[in-house]
Amino acid sequence: MLKIYGLGHCSTTKKAANYLKAEGIAMGDIIDIRETPPAKEVIQLAVDANGGLVKKIINTSGNLYREMELKDKLAEMSNDEVVSLLHENGMLIKRPLITNGQKATVSAKESILIDAWLS
Repeated sequence: MLKIYGLGHCSTTKKAANYLKAEGIAMGDIIDIRETPPAKEVIQLAVDANGGLVKKIINTSGNLYREMELKDKLAEMSNDEVVSLLHENGMLIKRPLITNGQKATVSAKESILIDAWLS
């Protein structure tokens, strides 16, 4: 069963969940990424799925990203530091983050969902 981290009112999260459900994929309820951020290991799976590029899974359009002035700070941070930061602040992660515990994706794009969860 897939876990989907996001926000219940987020249209992007809903889009991915609805698409996967329509395709017959079993998943639990949406896990509120603010209250229960993914484990560091799951975040690392998402990073690995994006070629090791942490920037690909960071929500750069969110208020928290701007408030924390991360644009300038990220370049100086190690991968482990960024993963820890994302674990502590789930709103910094692009939504939705979907995982089965062995791999993880960050996107609602159908092509990514198909490749990861329907192939």
